Amino acid sequence: MVPTGEFMFQFDKDEIFYVDLDQKKTEWRLPQFGQVASFEAAGALQNIAVLQNNLGIYERRSNFSKANNVAPNLFVHSEKPVVVGEPNVLICVARQFFPPVIKMSWMKDNHPVTGGVSETDFYPAPDGSFSKFLYLAIIPREGELYTCSVEHAGQTINPTNKFWRPEVPKVVPETTENIICGLGLFIGICGIITGIVLICKGMKDMHQRNVQ
Repeated sequence: MVPTGEFMFQFDKDEIFYVDLDQKKTEWRLPQFGQVASFEAAGALQNIAVLQNNLGIYERRSNFSKANNVAPNLFVHSEKPVVVGEPNVLICVARQFFPPVIKMSWMKDNHPVTGGVSETDFYPAPDGSFSKFLYLAIIPREGELYTCSVEHAGQTINPTNKFWRPEVPKVVPETTENIICGLGLFIGICGIITGIVLICKGMKDMHQRNVQ
């Protein structure tokens, strides 16, 4: 994997836009942002050129010492609760890795998937690490197996796979539900009866003491 540059602008830790360096185009995180502001992609290219020059200076000063590779923490989850047959989105998150050079891909039942796949650029963190998100549009079915496959220089095993299966909530049978409701009602009635008995007994004891 060949390292590439990236130019992104953040505000309050949220991405506002990034510049596609290959197409020399500004990509706004939300279309509305581009309606109220503008940014020339040429400015990003100039900044990248300056940074690459400075990077070369720092490399020579450090005698080309390499930074430590830090493997990503991986998480896979669905965008919303799973309902069989209803559209959903799987999200694979790679967090706290360095350097920002990573390959992420999806598999379904051990076969590569390319349709419905999208990804973000790199999100820098204050500690110098990076995060990246990979999305997959799905219509979940029982028994399916989805795999987020990740390759990074910091991993001891490449690729590293994170698995996900649709977890469909089990429906409680109606007979079992009726039994549970009936048991709860019975316990409630017993509690009421016990309370009434204790109140009557207390009133009787109080009356006896007053008579004496």
